[in-house]
Amino acid sequence: MKWSQFFDTSIGKKLLVGATGFFLCSFVLVHLAGNVQLLYNDGGKAFNSYAAFMGHNSLIQFIAWGLKIVILLHAIIALQLTFSNRKARPVKYAINPGNQTSSWFSRQMAIMGSILLIFIIIHLADFWWKFHFGNVPTINYEATGEPVKDLYTTVQYAFKEGWLVALYVIGMIGLSFHLIHGFKSAFQTFGLNHVKYNGLINFIGVWLFGILIPIGFAAIPVVIFFK
Repeated sequence: MKWSQFFDTSIGKKLLVGATGFFLCSFVLVHLAGNVQLLYNDGGKAFNSYAAFMGHNSLIQFIAWGLKIVILLHAIIALQLTFSNRKARPVKYAINPGNQTSSWFSRQMAIMGSILLIFIIIHLADFWWKFHFGNVPTINYEATGEPVKDLYTTVQYAFKEGWLVALYVIGMIGLSFHLIHGFKSAFQTFGLNHVKYNGLINFIGVWLFGILIPIGFAAIPVVIFFK
């Protein structure tokens, strides 16, 4: 079987979803570390420096475009698997055995994943697009004296809008549910789960990726809104 044919199979698609999912997990850690700088009481110096570096470094930009492709690939393949599973079983069981055969989180992955995808699109349009193509004011960067885009002020003003803050909180709820199931599921897909390590995998998947990281992301706009 050719590689192209293998990735057309259900197993191949699950492996792709798992691999892209691991990559996205590493991204959310880095992204949160950068976003926390929005809360520094330095007038935006740290965050604007971080944004300028991320926006102009060639390697980072290459990875960033790859990330967008990975997000799209992850979403498309996951939706294909969802639809193919439903097509394979068009008639629901007379008695729903959901609690016995799958977790509640796994049964909501399509809904939560769709919420998360919509949030990512709005997020990119609201900040990434404005940063690269919009009319963002500039300030002088003290380290070099060169002007950099003042994304810090743009974000501060944006998060004074209650509806946008609410949208981010809802998006992070979607991320939480998605990661709680997806992290553990990726280990199972690659056969990396083991009775000795399942407790640690569940702890990292639930508490770090599923709870602490989404709370961290959601807390930033909430703090700015009430600041």
